[in-house]
Amino acid sequence: MPSSLTVLLIEDDFLIRTCLAEFLLDNGLTVREADHCAEARAIIGAEPKLDALVADMTLPDGDGMTLVQPARDRWPDLPVIYISGHGDLRRGETSGDPARDRFISKPYTLASILEALADMTSAASD
Repeated sequence: MPSSLTVLLIEDDFLIRTCLAEFLLDNGLTVREADHCAEARAIIGAEPKLDALVADMTLPDGDGMTLVQPARDRWPDLPVIYISGHGDLRRGETSGDPARDRFISKPYTLASILEALADMTSAASD
């Protein structure tokens, strides 16, 4: 996986977000963090480049799925990992393409997120 990848991590739980962000940083990725939808929208609007989005499904001011469209308006092939403690009940609202959309249920291992990012970003660059 190229170390120049920039990932937007949207997670409202401070400990989960911090642990995952540190793990991704330690593995050479650049991480932008948001703990709610409004902050994520601002990052999506301002960031010159995103290579992947990791979004919690349930956030204090909305839903992680609502952030995908504005991000894909800027980066059409952006890989997205949806994180949920409630399973993948909304899978039908995604593209269905595992190179573009994946659900990972909580609890997850940090390595599983990194592996999915590696797989998805390598598929996007092929």
